[in-house]
Amino acid sequence: MSSSENQAVLIFIVGTTGMLFMAGVIILFVTFYQKRMIQEQYRRQVLEIEYQKKMLQAALESQESERKRVSKDLHDDVGMMLMTVRTQMSSLIGKTFSQEMAGSLREMVDETHESVRRISWDLMPSTLERFGLLQTIKEMCSRLSSSDSVPVEFGEEGIPTTLDKNEETLLYRVVQESVSNALRHAQAKKIDVLFSWEEKGLRVLIKDDGIGFDFPQEKGILKSRQGLGLINVENRVTLLGAQLHYGKNNPSGTIVNLLLPIRRHE
Repeated sequence: MSSSENQAVLIFIVGTTGMLFMAGVIILFVTFYQKRMIQEQYRRQVLEIEYQKKMLQAALESQESERKRVSKDLHDDVGMMLMTVRTQMSSLIGKTFSQEMAGSLREMVDETHESVRRISWDLMPSTLERFGLLQTIKEMCSRLSSSDSVPVEFGEEGIPTTLDKNEETLLYRVVQESVSNALRHAQAKKIDVLFSWEEKGLRVLIKDDGIGFDFPQEKGILKSRQGLGLINVENRVTLLGAQLHYGKNNPSGTIVNLLLPIRRHE
C-alpha cells in the first residue's frame, strides 16, 4: 500500500473516530438533558402535590373551625335560650297558657332542644376534644343506634397507640361520612365499625349488609366517583397518607377498608 493510501486510511480512521466521539458527546448531552428535564418535571409535580395538600389542609381546617364555632353557638346560645323559655313557661300557666297547652309547648321546646344538641354534636362532638377519637366513635355509634332503626356496633382489637389531634379529626370525619353513607344509601340492616391496631398501622373497617356499590373486577375503587360524601372521604384519606379500598361484604353489602400507617414509639 502506497504512502498516499496509508494517509487516506489514517484520515478516514481519524475522521470516523472524531465523528463517533462527537456522536457520543451529543448522546451523553441529550441523555443528561432529558434526565434533568425529568427531574425538574418530577420536582414540579411534587411541589404541586404539596401545594394542593396544603390548600386542602387549610380548607378543611377552616371548615372544622367553622363547625366548632357554630356547634358552640348552638349549644351555648340557642340551647340556653330554649331552656330559659321552658323555665319561664311555668310562671305563665293559668295566666297565658292552660296546663294542657303549656305541656304541649314544653314538649315542643324539649324536642327542639334535643335537635339542637344533636346538630351541635354532629358538627363538632365535644367528646373528641376532651376524650379522644375512640370514645367519640363509640358515642357516635351509640347515638345512631338509639335514633335509627339500624344498629351501629363498634369493636376494637389490638393495643391502641397515640394519634395526633389532626389525625383524630380526619379519621372521625372519614368514619362519620362512611357510616352516614351506609345509613342513607345502602338500605343496610346492620353496620359494624371496627378499629384494629396492627403492626403496620391502624386498620379501620366499616361494614354494612346493604345493597353495595358497583365495583370493577379487580381494583377496590368505585366505578362512579359521584357524590360529595365520597370525595370528602378521599380528600381526608389523602391528607392522612392512608390507603383506602372498597370491597364487597359477604353475603351482601360493602366494606370500607382504611389503613393508616403508624410509627409506634418504643
